[in-house]
Amino acid sequence: MKLKSLGLRTDLIFTRQDGEIHDRGSYIVVKTNSNPNFFWGNLLVFDTPPTPNVLPDWERLFDQEFIGTASQHKTFAWDSEVIGEVKQFEEGLYRFERSLVLTATVDQIVPPAHLNLSLRIRTIKDSEWESVIRVQSATNPQYGAFYAKQAHTYQKMIRDGVGLWFGAYLGDLLVGSLGLFREDEIGRFQIVSTDPAFQRQGICGTLVNRASQYALSDMGLKKLVMVADENYHAARIYESVGLKKKKKMYGVCWPGPNP
Repeated sequence: MKLKSLGLRTDLIFTRQDGEIHDRGSYIVVKTNSNPNFFWGNLLVFDTPPTPNVLPDWERLFDQEFIGTASQHKTFAWDSEVIGEVKQFEEGLYRFERSLVLTATVDQIVPPAHLNLSLRIRTIKDSEWESVIRVQSATNPQYGAFYAKQAHTYQKMIRDGVGLWFGAYLGDLLVGSLGLFREDEIGRFQIVSTDPAFQRQGICGTLVNRASQYALSDMGLKKLVMVADENYHAARIYESVGLKKKKKMYGVCWPGPNP
């Protein structure tokens, strides 16, 4: 099964470093071995959107594929911009997720309207990951444990030459960060975060712009991909620096008996 969605395809950059991918023909099994309860890192991706009454079949396949693992949730995505029959999932207490896939060739990236010239943008050092996790957790406190766990995967990928993590500094204080990882000539952004105490200062746009410049000059990337929540305001910031909405991604997740 060949994935059409650049969002789904670049998701697999991370699974290949720390997991398993199994192609079953009409669906793909994605497993993140180090974090079996990472909802969107342990899922089934189908080649078509959900049809009426498909929920029991999809759940049966999930249980079959994840038997013997610690995963307690169920997550499904599909490689189509058609929403399909999601009501059955919502009635079964699944969360319906909508995401935007934004892309740009590296030369389409432009400076944001509010370019923060006070920022110093550079790649972070190993000793600075605690500050990265602090900023991420300040943005989304409920995901603090997840960010700490994922940091180990990102650090390994950076050591293996698969990507870099960029920090935005005001003086010596980290106020924002993002990751940029590669597969061939395509780069995928990860966890763009700004410390809530420093929002509305052009940090996010400046960070994406400068990291993109580095992607062109030092990483040899030609296309950049960003996946954002459809209703998240940051998508407008990404568009302001040249990324364009290309596709939508849909999925559903049941977080398990103890979400």
